[in-house]
Formats: sequence, C-alpha cells, structure tokens
Amino acid sequence: MIQKLMRKLWEAETVISAVFTLLYPIARIFAPPHKLIRPYVKDGQVVADLGCASGYFTLALADSVGPEGKVYAVDVNKKTIRVLEKKVEKGNYRNIEAYTSSAADLSFIEDKSIDFVFANGLLCSMPYDRQLCISEMKRFLKTTGQAFLSLGAGPPFGFMDQREWEEMLKGFRVDQGGSFKKGWTVVSLK
Repeated sequence: MIQKLMRKLWEAETVISAVFTLLYPIARIFAPPHKLIRPYVKDGQVVADLGCASGYFTLALADSVGPEGKVYAVDVNKKTIRVLEKKVEKGNYRNIEAYTSSAADLSFIEDKSIDFVFANGLLCSMPYDRQLCISEMKRFLKTTGQAFLSLGAGPPFGFMDQREWEEMLKGFRVDQGGSFKKGWTVVSLK
C-alpha cells in the first residue's frame, strides 16, 4: 500500500520536489553541503550529481571543482532543473551542465570521464531501473573515481531494500560506510 503511494508520489514529481525544496533550509543546518563533499571532490575534477533536484549539492560541487572542473547535474524533474538553471545563471556558474533525464539513461556522459558521482537519496527514490543506473555509474566512473551513494529512505518509504543494497555493493569496492543500517557508502570500481 505504502509502496503504491510512493510510486504515485514519485510519478507526481512536483510533490517530491516541493518537499525537498522546503527541507533545504533545515538540511543546511544539519548537513552543510560543502562539508559533506569536501573530502571527496578536488579542484579541476568532473563530477556527476545524480538526482540533483534544484541543486542543493550541485552549487557546492561546482564551487569545489572550480572553474576548470565540470558538474553534470541530472534530475528527472523538469521543474527542478529549471529552478537549478536559474540559480546557475544568477550565480554566474560556467561549470554546471544541467540535464532533465532519468539516472538510468546518461548517454550524454562519456565513458570513464567522471571523477566523482554524488547520488544522495537517488536509488531509494527510483521505483524502476535502479540496476541500469548502477550500470551507468560503472560505465562513466574513472578507474580512480569514487561514488557517494546514500540510501535516503528504506522500505516502505523508499524502493531499495537491504537485499538489493547489499547486492549492489558487491559490484563495487566499498571504501567507506556500506551497511544498510548506516544508509550511505563511498564506493569505487573493483
């Protein structure tokens, strides 16, 4: 029942986007974006922010990679991408490319071109195609790259359960975190 409701909410993407937008000011107090990404992102890198919404982490990623780096900001919701594009324009960012796309189809990102993937709460909010998303990450992640994957919410509010989380991790080298209970991990290619 709850899973069906969550699918309907996901399909009505404006509801989820509105909730996240309302939560951003609160989240900044408990999870400042620069502090979370600083250990993983360096000047000049190319990063992908998958499930970027209206850019809570995107702008911090762009600041961290600097003018020589690049951020691919990807979200399935056109409205949140438009909000992000306005922030990019207002902040005069030249290193962010925003795309409206499913994280399961990222053909605009070249193979082995990404130093860092940031997917905060993405997998739990994808009712379909999570394995395709993981395959895409493996395709474009550099051999020296890393990915920050956070579960967000588990069932019944999220779509990824413990078995699927653990199975996904088998395809990566776990560098930090990793347990379903912790709900986040930093991984790299095996």
